[in-house]
Amino acid sequence: MMVYIGTSGFSFRDWIGKVYPENIRKSSMLTYYALEWKFNAVELNFTYYAPLSKRTAVSLLRKTPSDFVFAVKIPGPVTHEFWKKGDPPDTDEILERFVESLEPFDQEGRVGVLLAQFPGSFQKSVKAMDYLKSLKDLLADRDLAVEFRHESWVDEETYRFLEGAGITHVIADEPRVDALYPYIPRVTSETTYFRFHGRNLNWFRAYGSERYNYDYSEEELRTFAQDVKKALKRAKRAFIFFNNCFNGKAVLNAMRLREILQASDGCN
Repeated sequence: MMVYIGTSGFSFRDWIGKVYPENIRKSSMLTYYALEWKFNAVELNFTYYAPLSKRTAVSLLRKTPSDFVFAVKIPGPVTHEFWKKGDPPDTDEILERFVESLEPFDQEGRVGVLLAQFPGSFQKSVKAMDYLKSLKDLLADRDLAVEFRHESWVDEETYRFLEGAGITHVIADEPRVDALYPYIPRVTSETTYFRFHGRNLNWFRAYGSERYNYDYSEEELRTFAQDVKKALKRAKRAFIFFNNCFNGKAVLNAMRLREILQASDGCN
């Protein structure tokens, strides 16, 4: 089994002087992330907002070791717009361009999983489930991980559907406020995918990155470690990303969880 651990993104101004050195250049951040912190994966979130150019893809590859992998977020229109319109041709076209942009990663076998993060307005329905199935079909044999934000998806039918479609269930930890999807360590494919957003109760009132201002406790991290180990009894690999990125807290939490996992059973 293999454990890939890192953070959701790597280039943040407020990390400088907190976890990155004061004098670090933006162009050196990913290399520092991989070689100094020794993370073996990163979640690329900027692909949600803008296309990935070949030049950027090649640069990311050259700045990281050959065994370093990338989880890549699917473009925003696919997860936040097209399912409302019910317009598959638009989805086909943007996903085709997205997949083409991954070619440099594919040549080196360094795409770990594709992440589709849906908003709270994406609630469970037959139409929504059909849309997810169509995404998986369009992406063929690629590993698709889906993150829900609305609690309507919490039931056995959802997990049986994901298993049948070969879709990875994203185990997301976030504050238990309103109708946010809860933390449910359920495995639905050969991959298990954890995302830790923090438990800031001001989630809907915080400004900007303040939403992710949360530092996981030792007890919380040890509980997560147990859940990862249990998940790996069913899955062959685990992706673990911390998104509580405010002031570099994600980095410190990811390092500590890695230490706990390595001490307990020698996970790579």
